[in-house]
Amino acid sequence: MTKEEVASILDEIGTLLEFRGENSFRCNAYRKGAQAVLQIQGNLDQIVRQDKLHGVENIGDTLREKITTLVTSGRLPFYEELRASIPEGLILMSRIPGLGPKKIIALNKDLGVNTLDELKKACEQGQVAGLKGFGDKTQKKILEGIQFLGEVGNRVRIDQALPIGLALLQQIRQMPGVVRAELGGSLRRRRETAKDIDILASSDVPGTIMQAFVTLPSVKQVIARGETKSSVVVQQFVDGDRVNLNADLRVVNESEFPFALAYFTGSKAHNIRMRSRAQDRGLKLNEYELANDSRKVKCKDENDLFAALELDYIPPEMREDTGEIDLATWDKGKSKHRIPKLIESTDIRGVFHNHTTSSDGKNTLEEMASAAKELGLEYIGIADHSKSLTIANGLSPARVAVQHKEIDKLNKKLKGIRILKGIEVDILEDGRLDFNDEVLATFDYVVASVHTLFNQPADVMTARIVRAVKHPLVTMLGHATGRLLLRREGYKVDLDKVLEAAAEAGTMIEINSQPMRLDLDWLHCKHAKALGIKLVINPDAHHVSELEYFRYGVDVARRGWLEKGDVFNTLALAEVCRALEI
Repeated sequence: MTKEEVASILDEIGTLLEFRGENSFRCNAYRKGAQAVLQIQGNLDQIVRQDKLHGVENIGDTLREKITTLVTSGRLPFYEELRASIPEGLILMSRIPGLGPKKIIALNKDLGVNTLDELKKACEQGQVAGLKGFGDKTQKKILEGIQFLGEVGNRVRIDQALPIGLALLQQIRQMPGVVRAELGGSLRRRRETAKDIDILASSDVPGTIMQAFVTLPSVKQVIARGETKSSVVVQQFVDGDRVNLNADLRVVNESEFPFALAYFTGSKAHNIRMRSRAQDRGLKLNEYELANDSRKVKCKDENDLFAALELDYIPPEMREDTGEIDLATWDKGKSKHRIPKLIESTDIRGVFHNHTTSSDGKNTLEEMASAAKELGLEYIGIADHSKSLTIANGLSPARVAVQHKEIDKLNKKLKGIRILKGIEVDILEDGRLDFNDEVLATFDYVVASVHTLFNQPADVMTARIVRAVKHPLVTMLGHATGRLLLRREGYKVDLDKVLEAAAEAGTMIEINSQPMRLDLDWLHCKHAKALGIKLVINPDAHHVSELEYFRYGVDVARRGWLEKGDVFNTLALAEVCRALEI
């Protein structure tokens, strides 16, 4: 089993145990174990069979035994029995706003409801209102929650969630009485998807702010309203799609803001480490203060908070408890300056993976080049599909020659932008490439990608991709796992073996910045960096408006601790041409 599969099962066990009423320590142990598995570098199967899980943080004897069973047998009876003991409907109910495991268990025990339909029927008949701890108001909110569940309960991609969050943030910042306001949670950490929007504000008139918040035009449902915290459902159209998302606003006073911002940014695991560090110094850290019985530490911002704990400032994207606190730790009261200077969107000088009307793009070659120039880029690579991908109007060798002549013509015509000749060549079933070497040699660079036969066994898919990345004419691997966020899991592949092969061959790996992909993910970006692999941030643009998607890839790179020097397309045009020998 892959690391991702094992981690997914461990994480789900944590949730299932919560429904069984187990203590939070045991539930969280499985979730921490899942994160630890994802962070293991190397082949998990080999690590398990060589009994090298000993000493891995957050994987104790119990978890090690279960991981070993999963990897060696492909099954875990404990998980299967646990999964079978809890109706699927109960898990779905947890997605209803305001309905936690304890209330779900009570509903199941007292009313025998096991599905959303049964819960809806019980609410409509007034049975839920009659239960202790519920009442008419709760019953009404559950019905409203079921109605919204299809749209609200799912996670939302960052390209949909972030614009909504930023729009809300801007409105809140303009409210009279607001001193400071920032996004928190997964959006501030730039996770690939979000289940809600967290916003923090400071003000001396929280009640006024809350009234303004719950009456914003985009608010379609008020889940809860209080003096310092309110939860709503907002609805907004993003690129033509109607998006519904939970949004929480918390208001604190100005002196509490730095502590609250750090707390509500998370992640949970990072916060636990921060609190532990404070305790080691005789202090208590929470969302309101850093203090003990005799003093309170005053902080103007998060920089002051980190410094008070003898830490360098840690960018939000790095706050996942994957070693960032150790890296930020001072030595004898002085900074060691080990936190990387993370890549910025302004560091990107050009992009390589883009499509035109010659294959399945929506804009012409000249339109794509002109749009790239408008974004301030120095070069744009065109990588239309190769001949086998007929569904995407893949190019034949003859059509490639025509496109190359057009590129030469435009490069003489256009000023301030250089068009590079590329191709997204299909990796065929056995790892061969869709064009022969003679045709491939006519390109400035080659992106190799899998587009077919996603259901191959992991060992076959791995060998297929490894063969491709070792090809001397392949410049970079495109969308390494083929995943589509919230729509399709990636194909089964041992990505560690692929990365090792790429490192050996000197092949670059793409961070595909299409928000549906964001592939390579941030954890594998860290592994690629450790192996010395150059990453390339590409938008996979099929329309001029998608060229700036590279910014989402920069977010992934920052979560993976990448610096400017780790990313190939931070180089200027002349340096790129030298590297590609063109």
